[in-house]
Amino acid sequence: MTLAAGSSVVRKTLLSVLVTGASVALFVLYAQQNTQQPAGQPGKAAPKGGVQGRLTWFDRQGKVAGTAGEPGLYRTLTLSPDGKRIAFERADPETQNRDIWLLEVANGKTTRFTSDPGWDAFPTWSPDGSRIIFTSNRSGVYDLYQKASNGTGTEELVYKSSEGKGPTSWSPDGRFLIYYSLGQPTHVKLLAASGPADRAPVPVVDLQFNSITARFSPDGRWIAYTSNESGKNEVSVRPFDPVTGTSGKPTVLTSDGGRTPLWREDGKEIFYIDQDGMVTAMEVSIGTELKPAAPKHLFQMPPGVTFWDVTPDGARFLMPVPAP
Repeated sequence: MTLAAGSSVVRKTLLSVLVTGASVALFVLYAQQNTQQPAGQPGKAAPKGGVQGRLTWFDRQGKVAGTAGEPGLYRTLTLSPDGKRIAFERADPETQNRDIWLLEVANGKTTRFTSDPGWDAFPTWSPDGSRIIFTSNRSGVYDLYQKASNGTGTEELVYKSSEGKGPTSWSPDGRFLIYYSLGQPTHVKLLAASGPADRAPVPVVDLQFNSITARFSPDGRWIAYTSNESGKNEVSVRPFDPVTGTSGKPTVLTSDGGRTPLWREDGKEIFYIDQDGMVTAMEVSIGTELKPAAPKHLFQMPPGVTFWDVTPDGARFLMPVPAP
């Protein structure tokens, strides 16, 4: 074969690989964003939803109301049910291993909660604040583990399956967990909090749609979540029967896009991020039906923030803010 002919073959082969491998490239990009990054490799891009900065408090007007913890690479986080402690995922500044840490709001004391070489994330408090469930890929798949929130005892396997799982809510009666499948597409699923480690979950939303970041209402009778079942990504709620563990038909709350809903402790207000990145509040009245009031824009979310939480009284919001 001549050099010119060889070059032509190479060009055609490369073009074919580029065209037919587009989906592979997209998968690789997603995997890079969601896979544990090795220690000792500074300069790597932060994982999806990760923010290099500091945990920061905002009031309802968007004014900074304080900071929590040291600067670092933060991602998933949740406040304890009483609002006195923060559980958060952060990269170890020396090893870059991603573990879960606890911080006491009153005095800023920070303690390490997990230290496994795997990637630990999505800390989710039990209703009484005594335990924390989280996901970890220590076995090769992101399975669910739990541990006492005071740090004592061992980390126990709660649930394992072939798909990655990100827990986001524990029902007020302690009987059910909500997680979403990690990967594309994402699906919100309901799981009994106890039982065999390989017990079967139940989809909350039809699997033909994407759904993500669901939370039980404070009374355990509603589930708020984000999905595209209405045709675009909106915040919806479904009634939930804690006795039978079944959910009803959805009510779409937003009309101009919405994501990552949170509840106020009394169940009378839902917070979410709209399509323009505005922190938005929506009062709701709950009876046999949930009736929403008009949404109210509170303030502009800092750039790059995916994970956040709100104090029980709905007065302050916590999120990682990029360093200036």
